[in-house]
Amino acid sequence: MLRVRIDRHRCIGAGNCITIAPTAFDWHKGDYLKADVIDADSVDEEVLREAKMACPTMAIEIEEVQELLPWQLRTATPATPRRVMKTFVFTDIVSSTQLVEAIGDEAWEVLLRWHDETLRSLFATHDGEVIDSAGDGFFVGFDSPDSALACAVAIQRRLAEHRKTSGFAPQLRIGVHASEATQTSRAFRGKGVHEAARIAALAGAAEILASKATAAGTKYRAGDPRPVNLKGIAEPVEVVSIDWR
Repeated sequence: MLRVRIDRHRCIGAGNCITIAPTAFDWHKGDYLKADVIDADSVDEEVLREAKMACPTMAIEIEEVQELLPWQLRTATPATPRRVMKTFVFTDIVSSTQLVEAIGDEAWEVLLRWHDETLRSLFATHDGEVIDSAGDGFFVGFDSPDSALACAVAIQRRLAEHRKTSGFAPQLRIGVHASEATQTSRAFRGKGVHEAARIAALAGAAEILASKATAAGTKYRAGDPRPVNLKGIAEPVEVVSIDWR
């Protein structure tokens, strides 16, 4: 069984996939500069892989997944949701669209590969679990604020070192927030996850922005707290900028 998705950060709207497999792909509703998967089962695997190879930015991802038989579905034990305390980290390359336009698709792919390998290595070093990744961002869970902030600081320092030695590294924004969440298997849901993502979105280039409560009690120096309004969250949240230099 194949799972097909399009990385919308990489998609540039060339439309080759739609030309090759119009029943499997179409323009994304509301965004005619991006393609979307409509019905991957409507064409053979060979056609899907032809469409993937025809994409100039390799935005189409095809993954083989195990298809459970009916008797396996009946006997499979569903994961039980449970409440857990985690520290969530969101990372994102600042102005990635402009960066792709400036350096070109081929150089962007090389840069993105280096970025992914570098960050995944640091996540592993600090016992972080990658929950999700899309385009040029990561969603990672840690067991404590200390390990999450240690990883965030290590990332910014590694990027700064690479700029010094090699001349360039992308600017990253990082958000850190500790909260309870509902965990089902490897997925996390809840208000705290949304708060973490919103905090990350407010961070500037080369900044680590954390909720005040998350940074409190850790060894990392932080700037003056300031209240911010997070989209979709009723009450303001106090955040601080972490000094990583």
